[in-house]
Amino acid sequence: MSKYRLTYGLDVRRGISGAELYVKIFQIISILPLPYIFIAPVYMGILHSKNIFSVLFDLGMAAVTRAEAFLLSYLYGSTGSECIVYFILPGVALILGIFAGNILKGNESLSLKVHYAAAALISLDLLIRLIPIYANIAFGLPAEISGFIIRSLCLYLVIKDIRSAAR
Repeated sequence: MSKYRLTYGLDVRRGISGAELYVKIFQIISILPLPYIFIAPVYMGILHSKNIFSVLFDLGMAAVTRAEAFLLSYLYGSTGSECIVYFILPGVALILGIFAGNILKGNESLSLKVHYAAAALISLDLLIRLIPIYANIAFGLPAEISGFIIRSLCLYLVIKDIRSAAR
C-alpha cells in the first residue's frame, strides 16, 4: 500500500505536485524584489533609472498576492522602513514552504482541503486584480499583466492537482 501522493507536475522522478510547484513559484516571486530593496539605500541612482533590479522588483511585487502587497504597503507607509518589507517577503515564503511541504505530502483529506483552499484564495486574488483601482496597476501594466499570468498559472497547477486526485 503506497502513501497518497499527487504526482502531477514537471519532475516525474521526484513526483512534485502542482501545489508544491506553486509554493516554489511563490517563494521565487517573494525573492525577486529583495535585490532592489537591498541596493536602493546604498545606491540612490538605482531609483531614477530602469534596470534589471527595478524590473525584478516590479515583477515580484506585481506577482505577490494582493493581500500581501496591501499589507506590505500599509506597513511601509506606517513605519517608513523598507527593512520590514525586506524581511516579511522572504519570511512569508519560508513559513509557507515549511508548512505547505508537510501538509501537501501528508494526509489525503487534509491535502485536498488545502488544495481547495489554495484554489479559492488564488481565484479571489485574481478577482481582486481585476478591480479597476490604482493599486492594481501601481507597478505598470506590463508587470501587472505578467503577475496576473503567473497567478493564473498557479491556479491552473492547483486545479490540475485536484482533478488528478479525483481520478
